[in-house]
Amino acid sequence: MAIADRLRALFGRQSQPKTVISVHRERQVAVCSILFFLLLGLPLWWSTTRVYRAELPTSDIVRFTPEQTLPVPVVFYIDAKTPLSQADATFIETSVQAQVDSQRPQFTASEWHIRYQAAVRVGVAPDTPGHYTLRLRMGSDITSVDVTPARSAIVSVPHAAQAKDVLVKAISAIVADEERSVRDLAPQASKAIGNTHAVLKYAPEYAVTLTLLNENPVDGAAVDWDIKQAVRMYLQPLVDELRPFTRLSVSSQVLHHAGPPPVTAHKADNGTYLTSDMLPHFVNSPSWNFASVDPTSPMLNFVLFVPALASQPMRILDSGIERSSAFLV
Repeated sequence: MAIADRLRALFGRQSQPKTVISVHRERQVAVCSILFFLLLGLPLWWSTTRVYRAELPTSDIVRFTPEQTLPVPVVFYIDAKTPLSQADATFIETSVQAQVDSQRPQFTASEWHIRYQAAVRVGVAPDTPGHYTLRLRMGSDITSVDVTPARSAIVSVPHAAQAKDVLVKAISAIVADEERSVRDLAPQASKAIGNTHAVLKYAPEYAVTLTLLNENPVDGAAVDWDIKQAVRMYLQPLVDELRPFTRLSVSSQVLHHAGPPPVTAHKADNGTYLTSDMLPHFVNSPSWNFASVDPTSPMLNFVLFVPALASQPMRILDSGIERSSAFLV
């Protein structure tokens, strides 16, 4: 009976008519609930659901200038019967750099910011590639500088007092020409098939694979190469220079019975030839094994293709004009 009395009392209170005071109190409770949600709930919701955005390093951005360049040293060995002092070498370096910097054109926004610098050494040059050798000869009737393709030069001056000024002018011209050649190279670089230059996306390490590809080693068409000597003489100096920026792991391989390429070269009176539109389809990569020993690094494949005897010599023609036998894909 106690439970029945309690239920009867509860329903009896709900059925009672509301007074003005009770209605006003209910409105106050509703308004307070809404204000509580707006003042406390919305900030809490905003702080817990908004996307985090890190602040920009404004001070670092303001201090950054695109004039920051990559220095590239160009080493010069000066071989003279009367040796120059280290002070003379330092004076030549400073004078050359000041002259090259004063004559350097402004870098553009899309240009490689490379700054060539002269590094002058006194004495006989070592038997390694990658440097210039200047042999100073005094007592000549005229002043002359003859630079050979082997990066050596004979510098002739009438008197010893003129030696430093002549060396400064000669080295400045060589450094400026080296830098200009690299700066002219950048706008021409593209990924178009057949071009001689291309730009690679930077990686801390590249896997370089040198492949000798023999299409059909029959009828005496067996070939071989002294790749170790070639890498040591021509490629290793570049690998050493790039080591502060990226690592190049070099490997080589010889593939025999590689099979013909996907495209058939056109016949000519004295061999065969390919046209520019055939070059993108020439590399038969599915059947030619270009796998690298380092599968995690970006691959750079350099392929020397030896066609079958029936297709030799094979050339590349553009509008009937023979061009270089090398191309990029």
